[in-house]
Amino acid sequence: MQSGNSQRMNSQRVTKKDIARGQVRFPAPTKVMFPDDPTTVEFVLRGQSLSGKWNPGFGSDQERSGILRVGKAVLTALVKPEEVLQVTKGSSGIELS
Repeated sequence: MQSGNSQRMNSQRVTKKDIARGQVRFPAPTKVMFPDDPTTVEFVLRGQSLSGKWNPGFGSDQERSGILRVGKAVLTALVKPEEVLQVTKGSSGIELS
């Protein structure tokens, strides 16, 4: 999955409920692209530089999907229901397309 010094992985399918909640979910293998702890993350979503709240989903009982909260208005404008976003991490940071 590596190409040069960048990696490519995928988000989970973005549902209508995700868009309504303003969030994108990421499966366990993709969470390596993000910080290990909850924090604010800078990223690019389809050409727009944004920041969002990251929760890696490491709970005391079990591991859950990582969640990036980007806001309902942003997702409504840039993502359609049922899409899977490609996640790229390289020298310029995290990009979702």
